[in-house]
Formats: sequence, structure tokens, C-alpha cells
Amino acid sequence: MNNNDTDLMERLQAPFAPGAIKFRPGATSGNRALALPYVDSRAVQDRLDEVLGVAGWQDSYQLLPDGSAVCTLRVRIGEEWITKQDVGSPSEQPDAGDRMKSAFSDSLKRAAVKFGVGRYLYRLAPLWVDYDQAKKRFLKSPQLPPPGPARPAA
Repeated sequence: MNNNDTDLMERLQAPFAPGAIKFRPGATSGNRALALPYVDSRAVQDRLDEVLGVAGWQDSYQLLPDGSAVCTLRVRIGEEWITKQDVGSPSEQPDAGDRMKSAFSDSLKRAAVKFGVGRYLYRLAPLWVDYDQAKKRFLKSPQLPPPGPARPAA
């Protein structure tokens, strides 16, 4: 990898601004839930546009019989196109179109992680927060840990 490619990868892997990070509940235990950090697909698309340019990446999708979607994400690094794929799951929303859209968004985010986009979020220490089981929501907005070894500065 040359210096330009290294710079490109560092820019793809750069942390997102704290305001771009959202949380969804994972496992629950009593009145606590594991807060799982994520970025939405628009943040991923913006990152790809900013780092690679609008002509520097391509995506295509295949819908699977179970409602999952496969994203094929191609990025241009130097003169070479590199391809990575991943599968996204449909949501549990009642509308079929929303379930499919969720699978496409999920598959894009997962494929982008293979290029380093948002990968650091998977290495954050587990964050348990107060959770209202009946309303299915956090009682207070979860907060990222301060910048340091567990979380790079944005």
C-alpha cells in the first residue's frame, strides 16, 4: 500500500462525530439494556462520498428469499476496484417496504465496515444503561465514552 492508499484507509476508518452515533437496545437485564452504537446508512454514504468522491464507490444489491439483502460494495483505491459483500437483515416493521429498506441499509453498513467504516464502534466497551421495558426506550440517551484507547477522538 502506498502513502495515498494509507491516507485513504485512515480517512475511511476515521471516527464519526459523536452526534452521528446512535444507539439501539441490545440484550436486556431487568431495567438495564446494552446500548449498541451505530451510524445510519446516510452517514456511511456521506463518508464514502467525502473520502472516495461520488465516482469512487458503487453499490448493488440482491434480495434473498428470506427478505435479507446482500450488498456488493466496490471502492476505487488508486486504479483498482476492491469489492466486499455482506448481508443485512430485514427489520421487524409491519410494512414490507420498510423491512426491505432496512435490509438494504443494514447490508450497506455491514459491507462498509469491511473497509473500516465505523469498525471501531464494535470495539467499544459494553455500555449498559437504564431502560424502560414497557416503552422499549432508554431512559436517558446513552453517551460514548470519552476519547482514549477505547474510543478515538472524532
